[in-house]
Amino acid sequence: MVVDHCVAQAGCARPVCVVARDDDASLNGVIEELHTRRAPVIRFDLANFPGRITLAAQLADGRIVGTLEADGRRVRLEDIGAILWWHPSSPQVSPEGLDKHHAEWLSREAAAGLAGTLAALDCLHVNHPNFTDAAQNKPYALVQAAAARLRVPPTWIGNDGADARRAVDLFGPAVCKSLVTPVIEAADGPQVLFTTSVEPGDLDESVAAAVHQFQQRINALYEVRLIMVHGLPFAARLTAPGHSTDFRAHYDELAYDYITVPNGVRYGAVRLMNCLHLEYAALDLLVDSHARWWLVDVNPAGQWGFVEGHLPELAVSARLADVLADPRIRPRRSPHLPKRARSYC
Repeated sequence: MVVDHCVAQAGCARPVCVVARDDDASLNGVIEELHTRRAPVIRFDLANFPGRITLAAQLADGRIVGTLEADGRRVRLEDIGAILWWHPSSPQVSPEGLDKHHAEWLSREAAAGLAGTLAALDCLHVNHPNFTDAAQNKPYALVQAAAARLRVPPTWIGNDGADARRAVDLFGPAVCKSLVTPVIEAADGPQVLFTTSVEPGDLDESVAAAVHQFQQRINALYEVRLIMVHGLPFAARLTAPGHSTDFRAHYDELAYDYITVPNGVRYGAVRLMNCLHLEYAALDLLVDSHARWWLVDVNPAGQWGFVEGHLPELAVSARLADVLADPRIRPRRSPHLPKRARSYC
């Protein structure tokens, strides 16, 4: 229970808001760790607003004040110290008697009211929705990764069939990847679009009908999921079957191991996180036979649970809880980088 007298106690861990789907069990470890640290926690999904959530916010002297109550738990907005945004649903408001157009407008209003108010709070955001949206822009994220001196495979994006064939032919082995979350919600269940191999001869006039992303295929010995939490790296080596182009298609066949991140990659990852203003991200890298690390994806809300389940000593959940609960960790007003990395962002 989050109550006013608790959050005001000197020395208490700060109150934490967790904005996530009600049925998302991936955060259970973080919630348990926050309870261990005696951090008051209020968890809710945006989809429950306004039905199970009550907001009373006011702009006073340039800051947001007021109260937020969800499922009987109440917190003062000005006392919230950190917000963990983790794949929340969108509000769905559908009062009886309204047509779908008015209901959609009310849903957008609800999202702007609750999510917008929370995003305006001067507290630690993991991650702030604006920065999450920017980092999920794949072309932008890859450009920032290259600027951070991480090695990025040659990439082509567009719908020009002739130029696509030229690029894929130049790449040699190539893969086709989605630019957004690779899941289509179909009537018979979700369909996942995995990264697939592609040859120039595979490309026809259908390329012009939609945007495509082609990337040079890296002949990887293994993959690395590098979890970054407030500047600290947590790396897992994932060895997939030799025919794999996407480890997500072979979870049952993956071999997991701990791995040390080379200094150059670690400094590059810190630079990238600062350039993107992210406190948390899952970076996917491929390591080839020359021990070169290639960054192929940046996910500001990428899963870590499947890795921590096999490699518990990574303790990502504990580190994330430390960051959320520690009142000394504040929003960064300007990028903070190690000395040797300071000039690159």
